[in-house]
Amino acid sequence: MFDNEKLSQSDEEMLELDFDLEVPTHNDEDLDELNKILEVEESVPLEPIKMRFIPVPSQQKIDTIAMARTEQTTNRQTTWGVKLFRGWLKENNLQTDFEMTDVSTLNERLKIFYASLQTKNGEEYSKSALIGIRAALSRHLTSPPYNREISLMKDREFMTSNHVMLGLVKIIKREGRDVTIHKKAVSKGDIEKLYSSEVFNLDSPETLQNKVFWHIMLNFGRRGQEGLHSLKKSSYAKFTDDVGRSFYKMTYNESNKTQHGIDNR
Repeated sequence: MFDNEKLSQSDEEMLELDFDLEVPTHNDEDLDELNKILEVEESVPLEPIKMRFIPVPSQQKIDTIAMARTEQTTNRQTTWGVKLFRGWLKENNLQTDFEMTDVSTLNERLKIFYASLQTKNGEEYSKSALIGIRAALSRHLTSPPYNREISLMKDREFMTSNHVMLGLVKIIKREGRDVTIHKKAVSKGDIEKLYSSEVFNLDSPETLQNKVFWHIMLNFGRRGQEGLHSLKKSSYAKFTDDVGRSFYKMTYNESNKTQHGIDNR
């Protein structure tokens, strides 16, 4: 036992251990082996550090990526809507570069612009056209390089201009002009004429392309002609169902028509 009563049992056990431990030494053979290892490692060139991320992209590339969120047809609609607004501004001797106009002034001009809209033939626009023009202007302002944090549809600052837009839509509905005209489906007789004629002939590249185009549109054309230019052979693949029948389907998911969540600002 130890005189110091404050020591615990574990302290006493530690003090009873033999601490007369020798420091390990290396003989000449060990040192030679160690030197050989060091020489080999020093002779091997260091591999360049692999970057976890790509180098900081340019602002132009960032803007290009941001613009890819919309389809080409949507971009054309945006260009059309902006062109209309610029034309109205010019006709009324106002500044055509409206992108950085303060929201109060922009709201006042939009209010008059909406009420002044008509086609080149002097006819009124449809409901979908009116809403599309407003959406086009909003997309333009919130896209690069302007990236304004505003919404022509939802912000309170644009309440009065939206009242005009809503009024136009209500008038169209009350007058019974809110009618969507869909294209007629190809009749059975016309389909039979196509197959009985030579337009689907397999003997020439042109008519073969007609046949391929027809079948793609008939079986996979849920989005019309949008995106046809980007189709490749790898866009389709052959599969087998649970009863052994072969079928083809697209190898990727088609994007939603126009609703992209955050685009609805």
